[in-house]
Amino acid sequence: MHVFHIRYRNTQGTLMRILTAATRRGIDVPYVQAAPAEHDHRVTLLMDVNPKQVGQLSRHWYAIVDVVDVHPAITLQDAAEFVHTRHIPTHSPAPAALAGKAPIQQALA
Repeated sequence: MHVFHIRYRNTQGTLMRILTAATRRGIDVPYVQAAPAEHDHRVTLLMDVNPKQVGQLSRHWYAIVDVVDVHPAITLQDAAEFVHTRHIPTHSPAPAALAGKAPIQQALA
């Protein structure tokens, strides 16, 4: 799943052009939230797309005159799965580092 944050100027038809870019490709959009953001507006979309579609949608949205900015991101659930699938070694502190702390602690006592 990808989350897209799109900032746009609220002119007539801009939000519909943003949404039409996804629906025209047959992409299901289970979550849409549009709200004012400072001087512009912002729409957040949740879609299940592949990397090629991310690029296509971003290019399409940037081509819309009133779109100011597009930020694609992966969902937190997908990010968590990515971290858990990677092997991240855990290291214990080196004995020299522990020995180095002992004289300092003795001096403070």
